[in-house]
Amino acid sequence: MATAETNIQLRLKNEDKERIKRGADLSGVKTSQFMLRAALKEAEHVEASQVNFALTRDQFNAFMAALDSPPTPNKALNKLLNTAAPWD
Repeated sequence: MATAETNIQLRLKNEDKERIKRGADLSGVKTSQFMLRAALKEAEHVEASQVNFALTRDQFNAFMAALDSPPTPNKALNKLLNTAAPWD
């Protein structure tokens, strides 16, 4: 297992700490591992909710038409296209 590089401090109620510890014990892992797994699972869920979306057939067709249409020129688009990417 990789060595941890940093830490996070967390303030919580005693009853919440005990509940987390019980969950970790029942899972057979250390409390920190239990908390990390739970936090990463929640982060993945939140991230996925921001990139995945569902559309009706009509919405999908409108979305695809918008993607297939050339953009209307404007100052913001011109600036974006003429600005170097941060990784360049």
